[in-house]
Amino acid sequence: LPDKTFRCHYCDHSLVAPDRCPQCASSVLFLFGVGTQRLEEEVKKLLPQVSFRRMDRDTTTRRGSHQKILGQVRRGEVNLLIGTQMIAKGHDFPRVTLVGVLAADLSLNVPDFRSAERTFQLLTQVAGRAGRGDLPGRVFIQTFSPDHYSIQMARAQDYGAFYGREICFRKEIGYPPFVRLINLRLEANSETRLQEAARKLEALARRTLEEDRRFREQVEALGPAPAPLSRLKGKHRCQMLFKSRRWSTLHEFLERLVSRAEEAPGGRGVKMIVDVDPVHML
Repeated sequence: LPDKTFRCHYCDHSLVAPDRCPQCASSVLFLFGVGTQRLEEEVKKLLPQVSFRRMDRDTTTRRGSHQKILGQVRRGEVNLLIGTQMIAKGHDFPRVTLVGVLAADLSLNVPDFRSAERTFQLLTQVAGRAGRGDLPGRVFIQTFSPDHYSIQMARAQDYGAFYGREICFRKEIGYPPFVRLINLRLEANSETRLQEAARKLEALARRTLEEDRRFREQVEALGPAPAPLSRLKGKHRCQMLFKSRRWSTLHEFLERLVSRAEEAPGGRGVKMIVDVDPVHML
């Protein structure tokens, strides 16, 4: 680590890298990483003669740095570009003939029903960066899940086969496009207040479901549970998900629930966010 700090890219919180283990006080520490910085270090060792640049959030903080790096690639001053998802799409470099993807299955482990779709989308997009000109292109994918259908079908560029597998999966577990979703997310500075608000929201939701037969039969409630990013920008976060095949019933149920939640006492310091048809579940 050049500046000896650990930095969170979600909330920008930083910690000074310790010289000793905080548990056992041992000074024998080894920094291990699999991100762009680690890859940059390996490229320096293995390919010292190759001109390269790294493009990620850390290297593009200054104004114009993003365009500067891309300009160097277009002019042929850079032969190897290391980066995150920001280099996977939207760029047209005719002389790029080789693309490599490391840890291609990381996005499969994101707790979101669209994870396979996003993995397939990302791999097909990044593969499209190679061979865009007259020269043919090659793509190498490194993964710990080589048999997963999203990776196999991205490798084959088989959109139809991926859709067939994914749509069956969505239907079986009851997720879009077969149902509509509304995600209620609670955020608070105090974890104690958040947990209390979540318990009250759950009680209100169960009561609202029980008082109407349509709600009981047509609306499914999941949670509350900590959000996958349970703390973000200093806020503690949890969420409750509601599913239904009938939008009108789900809409009526949520209107009644939110109205009651806003009228209930004890909600001070807790923010409630209603996310209809959420794009992501984080």
